[in-house]
Amino acid sequence: MSAALDARAGSPKLATSASAFIREQAGSPVDWQPWDEAVLRSAKDGGKPVYIFVGSMVNELSRATCRQSFANADTAAFLNKNFLCVIVDREEQPDVAALAQHYLRTVKQLNNWPAHLWLTPDLKPFDGAGYLPPTEEWGKSSLLKIAQQVQAAWAADAAGCRSRAGEAIAQLAPAAPALVPGAAAPEKTRARLTAAADLWRTGFDAARGGFSEPPKAPEPELLRFLLRQSPADRAAALTTLRAMAASALRDPLDGGFFHYVTDGGWRVPYLQKMLADQARVALAYFDAAQGDDTQAFQAAGRGALDYALTRLAQPDGTFAAAEDATADEVAGYFVWTDAEIDAALGAEAAAFKTAHGVEAAGNVATDDDLSGKWKGKNFLRATLNPDAKDTAAAARLLAVRATRPALPRDDRGTAGAHGLLLTALSRAGEPKYLEAAGRLFAAVQKQFLLSPDGDLSHQRGSAVAGVPADYAALALGCREFARAAHRPEADALATKLLARLGAKFFDKASGHYYAVAAELPVGIFARPPAIGEAPAAESLSVLAGAPADQVPLLVAGLWATVDEVAAPAAGDALLALTPQP
Repeated sequence: MSAALDARAGSPKLATSASAFIREQAGSPVDWQPWDEAVLRSAKDGGKPVYIFVGSMVNELSRATCRQSFANADTAAFLNKNFLCVIVDREEQPDVAALAQHYLRTVKQLNNWPAHLWLTPDLKPFDGAGYLPPTEEWGKSSLLKIAQQVQAAWAADAAGCRSRAGEAIAQLAPAAPALVPGAAAPEKTRARLTAAADLWRTGFDAARGGFSEPPKAPEPELLRFLLRQSPADRAAALTTLRAMAASALRDPLDGGFFHYVTDGGWRVPYLQKMLADQARVALAYFDAAQGDDTQAFQAAGRGALDYALTRLAQPDGTFAAAEDATADEVAGYFVWTDAEIDAALGAEAAAFKTAHGVEAAGNVATDDDLSGKWKGKNFLRATLNPDAKDTAAAARLLAVRATRPALPRDDRGTAGAHGLLLTALSRAGEPKYLEAAGRLFAAVQKQFLLSPDGDLSHQRGSAVAGVPADYAALALGCREFARAAHRPEADALATKLLARLGAKFFDKASGHYYAVAAELPVGIFARPPAIGEAPAAESLSVLAGAPADQVPLLVAGLWATVDEVAAPAAGDALLALTPQP
């Protein structure tokens, strides 16, 4: 490392950040600055372009970039010399994250994390990229090479870069949806939903369940939509739900669902469990719990909620956002060797191994483990209807697993994730879950509600204001809790939340919710639509019962999203557009 970098004592501003992701970069050789108004205002006086990195502790490529690219002395020195470097936690600054993704999708036709943006000194975007590797590999340019190209472009033609930034900002304004007379007529809606379901069904994996090539995600809102469509659509959803419940996507020890699987057969989970996913998956299983599937599906949905209640609960009544085992040092947390199960279960081991797909040589196929990381290891696969002996054996293994090093957690779940959990707890159908919903409702009011008018914070203890998905999801949860527990004050809060959502973020001219309020704060160069991570704010607001004057535009906007893309429409939009039972 160069003497200049050795002299750095890290960034003290980062060391006191509420974000664990930001704090971890306090000693980085990159001279990081936090996203705040004073730093951003200083950019113009400094005359340097601004480099912004938007990442997350639950995003593996974000962590890899910090560990590899930013730790490289040459890369760090180049960034420090040529740019004002700002680091952003996408979970803590959702407005900046939405803006970065809006720019990358619209201008660069990219859609991945982390995000790299380069701005002029007056904070206008003239270049950007998604994930960039530390070296030139697989035909993709490295972060250093792209940074060098950006710096060279600025040095050679700053005026041209400013012009490009102006053109980019002009691209970012969404068009207003067309309110076509009769477009929302029941017969027209049914036909369009049928066409959307047909398009999804063309990609259905009839043998193994799911609707895409690997990686496979649960797609809970899509499944809930398909359950309300034709018998063929319902059958596809039920097949997928059964496959998920009897797979490695579902942890048979604690009941939680992983974020997705990396293979086509639901055998190799991506080692993150997220609060919002537990609630969303639980809602899909509760919707489908009928006939022969009732017991198994109720157990799967309640198991996801049990995981959240036992593993993610915080002392103040709120919940952590995620547990993460993707880092190399904890990657073995969820896997077992054949011998470890024998040692833990003794005479019960053989039956348990048969039920859960354990093999002496490991159960991860070579094609699904090209690096050999899981050689000799087993991911446990859940079963649909475990018996008492299996349940007891799982409890014993869970106790053994609890002695392993604790997993990293993102301790600050968003208001929106808490709203989804409140919705699922209210629909779980047992007194203990409704009691948990009552405790959560009380905690939400104390930890997230900022004013009697319904203003929200995005995360517990955060100064960052709530975003549209926070208001919409929490309103949905309050409506469900009010219905299930006969609590009129919860329904009144839902009404306030939806009113604040509309007043702060809804634009009648375009029919969109925006990720930021109309008055743009420093550094926000455009008003990005509130889309991105499912389920989207627009869809949730329709499900929660948005004010009557907003609904026609919202529905038109959702149909525009559904109709204007060649790929199958997002499940949350289709669910919102489906008449609810």
